[in-house]
Amino acid sequence: MNVLFICGSLEPGRDGVGDYTRRLAAACATSGHGGVAIALHDPHVEGATDLTRDGVRLIRLPAASPWPDRLAAVHAHLQCLAPDWVSWQFVAQAFQPRGFLPAALLQAAPQLRGLHSHVMLHELWLGLETGAGWRARAVGWLQRRGVLCLLSQLEPDIVHTSNASYKHALRDEGVEAGLLGLFGNVPVAASFPGREVLLARWLPGVAPLAAVTFGTLHPQWQPAATVTWLSATARRLGRRPALLALGRSGPHTAAILDSFRQKGIAVGETGELDETTVSHLLTAADCGIAPHPWALIGKSGAAAAMLDHGLHVLVPRDDWQLRGPSAPPATPDGLLVRLAGLDSDRTDRWLARRRGPNPALPRITGAFLGSLARVS
Repeated sequence: MNVLFICGSLEPGRDGVGDYTRRLAAACATSGHGGVAIALHDPHVEGATDLTRDGVRLIRLPAASPWPDRLAAVHAHLQCLAPDWVSWQFVAQAFQPRGFLPAALLQAAPQLRGLHSHVMLHELWLGLETGAGWRARAVGWLQRRGVLCLLSQLEPDIVHTSNASYKHALRDEGVEAGLLGLFGNVPVAASFPGREVLLARWLPGVAPLAAVTFGTLHPQWQPAATVTWLSATARRLGRRPALLALGRSGPHTAAILDSFRQKGIAVGETGELDETTVSHLLTAADCGIAPHPWALIGKSGAAAAMLDHGLHVLVPRDDWQLRGPSAPPATPDGLLVRLAGLDSDRTDRWLARRRGPNPALPRITGAFLGSLARVS
């Protein structure tokens, strides 16, 4: 099969959906399937670019160009390439900062579906959760209209999303979506320099029970319960607790990390790192702390990267619940554990069963290609 992927941006390390798209397209190519990826609204290029990397042709169209010009370019590539499938790797904010899809895109969508059309909805719209304020619900109403209009125009043969909450919300809108899990965007490094030397760079003088976070730390996370859990677990195991924040953690980092420092937990911040170093640190850590709430953990690329490395992942946030009837319970990887109700015995059993690295990319690629093949 030949698959044409469409997303917002393909700038490495700057767009999670773009990174996901590049890796999925490359894995499809490795499996013997043709792959081309088009970035339709890329703010990181000044002019159109066209290059091949890892067996995948990457076409990037600058966000500064007029929408009609970019849409015409995609249509021309579609006519020339004649792919079996067009796969939209979709998040509305990739095409407009507030998630309001441009009219030009919605009008052109029927000409951009190809022989068969697939949509992976990485995000839906604001205001889905219980307790959402009127402003979020108003913005979400407009975003929702755009997403549903795009789906109506594309008439996709297959719709996927990453978690049960989104699947349930889509069903309420008359859209049947299958679940397709995420893989991490950090490849597992082939070599490992050693835990003590590696951690000492950011946690000098400490031989810790090391927890790691990866990516943005959201202000909704109230870390007091996590601090108590990490301190108690380290004390029980006779080790010093430590937390290492990897990557770009965002503007709320200082306040969140200070909650750990104030309780005597050693804290390190790495800033932005290359993929190999991130992989080494995920391998060196004792557990990870995921930044997304339990109900949406399936959409967390950070959690997926931790699981790819065989890392235990603690999910401390329970602050997001789908409004209306409850979504079906999640059935996540056994290394994912919800902090709520996690006692010392369960903690010790959980930490004792770490597995080796097990990248999800081959499995997810197989599931993706299998779903397309069943329709083709």
